[in-house]
Amino acid sequence: MPTSNQRSAFRENRMHRLSSGGILPILALATTLAATPALAQESIKIGVPMELSGRFVAYGASGKRGVEFATEVYGGKVAGKKIELLVRDIQSESQATISVFNELVSKEKVNYIIGPIGSPTVAAAIPAWRQGKPIWLVPGSSSTKLEEEVGGDPEFFHTFPYAYNYHESIAAALKNQLPAGQKVAMIYTDDNYGRTHQPYAKKYLTDAGFEVVLEEIVRTNAADMNPLLTKIARVKPDVLLGLVQTTDAVTLAKQIYTRKLPVPYLIGTAATQLDEWQKAVGTAQEGWVGVTTYLPGLNRPGNQEFPKLFPPSSEWEAMFVKKYGQEPDFEDAGCYVSAMLLFLAIERAGGDDKEKVAAELRKMDIPNTLLGRAKFVSTPSGTKQQAFTDMVVFQRENGKNVMLFPPGPETKKIKAVTY
Repeated sequence: MPTSNQRSAFRENRMHRLSSGGILPILALATTLAATPALAQESIKIGVPMELSGRFVAYGASGKRGVEFATEVYGGKVAGKKIELLVRDIQSESQATISVFNELVSKEKVNYIIGPIGSPTVAAAIPAWRQGKPIWLVPGSSSTKLEEEVGGDPEFFHTFPYAYNYHESIAAALKNQLPAGQKVAMIYTDDNYGRTHQPYAKKYLTDAGFEVVLEEIVRTNAADMNPLLTKIARVKPDVLLGLVQTTDAVTLAKQIYTRKLPVPYLIGTAATQLDEWQKAVGTAQEGWVGVTTYLPGLNRPGNQEFPKLFPPSSEWEAMFVKKYGQEPDFEDAGCYVSAMLLFLAIERAGGDDKEKVAAELRKMDIPNTLLGRAKFVSTPSGTKQQAFTDMVVFQRENGKNVMLFPPGPETKKIKAVTY
């Protein structure tokens, strides 16, 4: 048995070994771990879930470009920290969207998300987004179901028109351009997009003095729309309104052109402006009317307070074409502006503080962006933070966009389709 003096010496020796060989490394490890969060905070993470493949790739590819271009123009840093874009492909599918949002919200714990664009993919993201409720800027989805679901949430910021904004503009443009009492036939898809738009289209056209004589629903991704086109030909409408997107918009335009459907005025929605649609349909695009939030060649003035971020639209378009070799479309511009608003809000908040950034977004009032005045207001239907509802109606003429509405010096007269 060791004596009390021997036990005391043993304890002292063990403490000496711990201090020289054990405690100091532990202290060093603790110091390293304590520094890790600080290193992580050297950047500000922004989730960018977009449709980079699949049915809505034309929207998502433009959205990604817009956010990345805004990041480059802003300088790559905000509030002294690097802007880290977590770009993810949601594949235009609900399950992939849910998976990506779970990653961004629960694993990456981002405070900010921009995107996606399509109405179905945005709808699919809602449950996963609610798990953490980062600030969510949605520069797409015209579905009023989105407004019903999350419009009242203080973290939700919508930067794209709803369906009723589309049809208010289309009806006003047609009323301004065509005689009263014209007959309208409608085709709409059996998805969130078509079913949302159909009642608003009917309401605003009827209120504007048009007669809706036929409403036909078509399956999404239908290969043959000719049976519906035969029904339309029988009622002899003056106007055909196609409430369809992406591949359905391509199929509709091609089959109308092939059979030389005798309808003078062909009205689409957002797809008409997309380079993907125009290339896919070729000469069949001639005469189609579309509606959009942004149209190259509008010559909008720049913002005097932020001339680098929001130059005159002609200068911005030249910068964009130089970098990407093509004209910007409405999602290029929309996602660019949405990203810039977020960067400015983070800057004004002094850093990565979600509540302060949300407050700065709500206070924001910036005239003369690419989309007009940037100010979040409430809508009569329940969205607390909505920006950018003005739309432009245009027609494809000789491979170019000609503005039809709103009235102004650039406005032209609508032309009937000829084959």
